[in-house]
Amino acid sequence: MKRAKIFLAIFALVFFASSIAWAQDTLDVRSDISEVTIYPDSALISRLANLKLSPGDYKIIFGDIIPQIDENSLRVSSGGSAELKILGAQLKKEFLKEVPQEEVKKLQDQIQEFRDQIRSLEDLKRVLAENRKFLDSVRLFSGDQIPKDLVTRMPPAKELEETLKFLDRNLQDNYSGIQQNEIEIRDIYKEIDLLNRKLSQISGPARKQKRSIEVEIEVEKAGEVELVVSFLVYGASWQPIYDARADFQKAEVELVSFGIIRQNTGEDWNDVNMVLSTAKPTIGGRMPYVNPWFIRPYQPEVFKVQEKAELRRGALQFEAFDAAAPVEGAMALSGMIDKNIYATSEEKGIAVVYRLPRKAKIKSDGTEHKLAISTQVLKADFEYSSVPRLAPYAYLGSKVTNAKDLQLLAGRVNIFLEGDYVGTSSIDNIGPGEEFDLYLGVDESVKVKRQQIKKTIDQTLVAGIPSPKKITTYEYKLSIENYKSKDILVKLFEAIPVSEDDRIKVKILKVSQGPQQKDWKDRKGVWLWDLELAPKQKLEIFYSFSVEHPRNMQVEGLY
Repeated sequence: MKRAKIFLAIFALVFFASSIAWAQDTLDVRSDISEVTIYPDSALISRLANLKLSPGDYKIIFGDIIPQIDENSLRVSSGGSAELKILGAQLKKEFLKEVPQEEVKKLQDQIQEFRDQIRSLEDLKRVLAENRKFLDSVRLFSGDQIPKDLVTRMPPAKELEETLKFLDRNLQDNYSGIQQNEIEIRDIYKEIDLLNRKLSQISGPARKQKRSIEVEIEVEKAGEVELVVSFLVYGASWQPIYDARADFQKAEVELVSFGIIRQNTGEDWNDVNMVLSTAKPTIGGRMPYVNPWFIRPYQPEVFKVQEKAELRRGALQFEAFDAAAPVEGAMALSGMIDKNIYATSEEKGIAVVYRLPRKAKIKSDGTEHKLAISTQVLKADFEYSSVPRLAPYAYLGSKVTNAKDLQLLAGRVNIFLEGDYVGTSSIDNIGPGEEFDLYLGVDESVKVKRQQIKKTIDQTLVAGIPSPKKITTYEYKLSIENYKSKDILVKLFEAIPVSEDDRIKVKILKVSQGPQQKDWKDRKGVWLWDLELAPKQKLEIFYSFSVEHPRNMQVEGLY
């Protein structure tokens, strides 16, 4: 009996000691978004909590997680002077019975204030409309009365001048007031729409579910702890865009890279470190299953709309520069300008990452935010190219070389020539130190024209019988004129007919100035002239050819 009591006492002591050893302290911590890595179709949010802990076991709760997150993406890391082990982490969901009424009421009051402003502006708009009717009636009366007065008496010049000034001044003020009134009403409606979206976020189904992240840790040595939880959210994206500013006098192009960021995750990002990545974590990294390739007799079938959409392709830009031709001076000048302003680029596996040097603020309203990534000045030998048969324009471009430490992604380029916006172009993916063609759009200061001078048809009659052959002669003029204040280089392209049938014979008759290349890049019949024009200089090239074919044959492609 005594031995049994001792055993029970030891068991109770061990149980008590073990319960003390496994006891956990639960801590609700305050966390802030420390960094956001934005992908093309999602974002990785990192929240940081700073703690000071003594040895023991803890359950750390990151509360009020607003956006919907990918549970499989949850990651935890730690730093600081304390020594600890991370035992696990999980996402907890709890349905709320009540929505935050105080915040809801605040938003509803703001919406009502804006609606009251709209009513006041609508009243003012009606008053302005009545004033406009009055001024119009005065104008009509004056236009009718003054000619009558001129018959009976001459109104004083001062009276006429004051009447005209009164109408002019008041009509202008009235028009400006109506226009300003409409702008204010439009802006207020935008604010109301934004507030309504915020209201739906906090009172809709998504907000009624409270989310928190619980992290279990074991602290072995006391000290400061930096605990970071990271998770993937949707409703965020970014894409690259560029500004290219050409300076003819300096023979340079400044190429500035930007990231266009949008997010509608339900949570604003306030003063956070920003990283832009080309990775796509939402796409599986496993290769698709390889199906056998079967072929069978053709059977017509109706394509589905989706299948047709997949077959569409974007238009290809005409490549006007010979990739093999060397261009002197086409290199980056000193790389980045003011490196403290722009991002640093690095490769991580198969992705390119841009780490922005400054913290950013991105609201959760879906609006675009344009953040600078990099800038570089490229030495450029400007050169024009033109295919007047297809388009009567001269396209400006240059061969340039990307900086050695910068990756450029495919994207749209806004073009500025001598400070003026002239349109858009695009670039493909460009590697560090890679030479590429930068197209700068149409320059209206270089005029190009293709004109048909003559077209004759020879169907000789022999003893009243038509000839079995038909010969058509064409004569064309290509003209190009330089209205710029400096010399320019122009690559002028023209396509000469090429026969694909032995019965059709093409004969070149006259060419006033021979091209530098025929069958350019093995493209049959494509001629290239390399021309240099001084300011105000105009060049004209004449050429003619004949096409002979059987009289009863209809030839495709001639016009």
